[in-house]
Amino acid sequence: MFSRLLGAMNALGTVWIFLLMVLINSDILGRELFSTPVRGTTELLALSIVGIVFLQLGHALMSGRMTRSDMLIENLLIARPRAGRALQGIFNLLGVVFLVIIFWGSLALFEEAIEIGEYVGAAGDFTAPTWPIRLLILIGAAATGLQYLIMAWQDFRFVFAGEK
Repeated sequence: MFSRLLGAMNALGTVWIFLLMVLINSDILGRELFSTPVRGTTELLALSIVGIVFLQLGHALMSGRMTRSDMLIENLLIARPRAGRALQGIFNLLGVVFLVIIFWGSLALFEEAIEIGEYVGAAGDFTAPTWPIRLLILIGAAATGLQYLIMAWQDFRFVFAGEK
């Protein structure tokens, strides 16, 4: 069930990327053909990149596409599987800690964005609220932290169950 949620978040991020491509091309065509750019393109792009990253982060981790250096861990997993899984479990627990820190730090920023009505853009031209992206950061950090926790649990279950 959780993997389906991560898959849906990833799919939403992919659709969002497609919509950004349409926005960028519309802005370019508007500038070149009509000398009229699409207002807010720059602001929406800046916000969107952060939103997309946090939407797709958990799925990237779950599917093994998170960037990391595997030189030590891969050799250890082959030569000494229990030790390798223990080290990998520690790595995953550190991932949980890191995402909890991101979540905790972002929660205050989310609350502040709602409280003060924070927006990007120029009043009278184009403005967009920042709270939806800050909410996506919270959702993505929570989902990715939970995925790290699931992976740590699987690693330590392997280590302590005596499986080979």
